[in-house]
Amino acid sequence: MLKDIHYDLKKPNFLPIILGIYIFLVGVGLPLVVWNRYFDILVAKYWYYCGCTILLLLALLLYLPTQGRKTIELYFQEFTIKKFFEKFTVADYAVLAYLFIAMISTATSDFLFESFWGNEGRYTGLFLITLYVISYFCISRLCEFKKKYIDWILAAGILVCLFGITDYFKMDIFHFKALMIPKQRAAFTSTIGNINTYTAYVGIIVAIGTVLFTMSNQIKQVTWYYICMVIGFFAIIMGTSDNAYLSLGTLFVFLPLALFKYKGGIFRYLIVLASFFSVIQCIDWINRYFGERVLEIDSVFKMITNSGKLHYIVIVLWAIVIVWYFLRRSKIIKEEKCGNVLRYIWLAMIILAFLVLMYLLYDCNVAGNSGRYGSLRNYLLFNDGWGTNRGYIWRNAMERFMELSWWKKIVGYGPETFGLLIMKQTANNPYNELFDNAHNEYLQTLTTVGIAGLTAYLIFIFAYLKRCFSCKKKNPFVIAMAFGVFCYSTQAFVNLNLPIVSPVFWLLLGMGAAKSVEKKE
Repeated sequence: MLKDIHYDLKKPNFLPIILGIYIFLVGVGLPLVVWNRYFDILVAKYWYYCGCTILLLLALLLYLPTQGRKTIELYFQEFTIKKFFEKFTVADYAVLAYLFIAMISTATSDFLFESFWGNEGRYTGLFLITLYVISYFCISRLCEFKKKYIDWILAAGILVCLFGITDYFKMDIFHFKALMIPKQRAAFTSTIGNINTYTAYVGIIVAIGTVLFTMSNQIKQVTWYYICMVIGFFAIIMGTSDNAYLSLGTLFVFLPLALFKYKGGIFRYLIVLASFFSVIQCIDWINRYFGERVLEIDSVFKMITNSGKLHYIVIVLWAIVIVWYFLRRSKIIKEEKCGNVLRYIWLAMIILAFLVLMYLLYDCNVAGNSGRYGSLRNYLLFNDGWGTNRGYIWRNAMERFMELSWWKKIVGYGPETFGLLIMKQTANNPYNELFDNAHNEYLQTLTTVGIAGLTAYLIFIFAYLKRCFSCKKKNPFVIAMAFGVFCYSTQAFVNLNLPIVSPVFWLLLGMGAAKSVEKKE
């Protein structure tokens, strides 16, 4: 009988159309929509997303009692609480717990109105969190995933990237920066706004495009995803934000764990590396020949290009790719499978690298040997100036959090009330900045919805990723979406949760859950 119900649930045609329109509006419309240039970009995208999600709910409320009435009646004939919750995953329980804790945090906050609407911060109050969770369940439960949804998201992403690349050349083709203060122009780009937010979004696009390039077989798909990947590489580097390298590092470090079981996967990974370093080399040439007509890139990019070895790396990588290609064509390399040995070796290297990093951080910050690390000192030594003054706000945030009552430590001060919590402590700060956000999503979550909220959110993300990666043999699109979520979650350590990119993040969470549930059933 349950199989019959499942069949009847898929029978109506309007439900997938409604969800498909919503995915298009958020995945394509949100990154591109702009009202008054950069002056109200946060507000514009916030209300656009809220409007799309509310319209989705209204459409479902109108559809289910009318066109879906028979389906509902059939479903509730066999409905039991036990069978209902059997369909829930660990991620589902965790995200519901996260929402419930946010509700408690809001209800017990000293600033109930501000906690609900998030109007004293960046709008991620209880209202927006609720919309995120509702959209997650609507998509994961009602969406019939189609490959074209990812292609839509990538196509929109490429348009955003191309616009961002023109901004790198100071072209300002749509005159978004005409009325801005000159010294602020380099900090905003494309249709996303702040360069940190921009690279967070492009990181998602790069991750999806790269994974699908490495796992696709059809020549048209491989070509399309390769183009997306290369344009994404150019855009994320030309975004001039060091946050980009967190996303790229996550992708390059963990992608081999999904690819190195097959020789074809190793071959594609080498193409990815060769393409990436080729892009870096091209940008270096552009900077040399165009001079002041392009923006300046500093820090990590300079560390790579100033080594003087970059062109040798590019030549060697492409030489290996070409030789391997002809060996495969001549069938000298025959066996595709290479087992799990290489993946285990790579995992061991990741663990070793992590331990080395922990030692370097200890040596630099605790043992006081920061002077021996040269330019790396700027990244290893945590002080108030670290990460464009992030160290200052992180230190003050933790100090203020430790002063909270035990109840506030558990459930937080209230969603999006970080600025209210920290305002007095950071008044007249030496940087002359207004700190209304922790510039670290996890520290922001800890202070606003407490230890309980942060724990539930982390369980949600980890459970989602585990469930997606367990389907890696069956659907590369699930892996691509999981890497998009993974890369976003990594750069979130130094970035903000904004309704500019976060809705796309939650969209991927919903679609990945829908596909993984479908394949696991």
